[in-house]
Amino acid sequence: MEKPTKLIIWDFDGVIADSEHLWVQNWLNALSLFKNIKLSASEEEYYIRGKADKTKVELLQRDFPHLQFEEDFWNYLKENEIRLIASQLTLTPDIERIFADTRFAHCIATGATEAKNLRKIEKLQLQKYFGPHNMFTAYDVKYGKPEPDLFLYAAAQMGYEPKDCIVIEDSLVGITAGVRAQIPVIAYIGATGNNNDEYAEKCRKAGARNVVSTMTEVYDLLHQFI
Repeated sequence: MEKPTKLIIWDFDGVIADSEHLWVQNWLNALSLFKNIKLSASEEEYYIRGKADKTKVELLQRDFPHLQFEEDFWNYLKENEIRLIASQLTLTPDIERIFADTRFAHCIATGATEAKNLRKIEKLQLQKYFGPHNMFTAYDVKYGKPEPDLFLYAAAQMGYEPKDCIVIEDSLVGITAGVRAQIPVIAYIGATGNNNDEYAEKCRKAGARNVVSTMTEVYDLLHQFI
């Protein structure tokens, strides 16, 4: 079969599944419970949303002196993640027909660990589309989003130049990473807390080429990239 000419690089949480708000709240709860740290909305955006755990730790330890993350903190996060994946993770409507579109190659580039990604893929029954061969995480590169490293790594591993890729993202840091990688970005804002004019404008200012709230709109846009 001939190799598709374009690669779609998918973020996972907030795009493939409406799950980013679950992991954000999990972190906010853990910080409050174990560290007595309560973040404002702007601090949540800066330290937590759209970022890999390693990036969260780096930012928080830089600004909160002597902050350490012990085993009980990580166990709390992981236990809640497993529970939430089992009970609340659902596939974004109309997305599977895009995965099945053979005009495009597909991969995932996300901040979550490989183990967490595999649990999510299994829960959503996406094994026929994604696995270790086309799933890349912030732990594969030195710097996570908003740096471009992860998207550039995913493109290279899949055998594509940035100009032949499309990023689909929900977070501002993810959009920024795509722009820095010189890859056109479609901002999907259909996830919880994102589907409003204010956030849409933030996505545009961050450099998104298109801002949409449904996967039907994403599908309709794809002809522009062929």
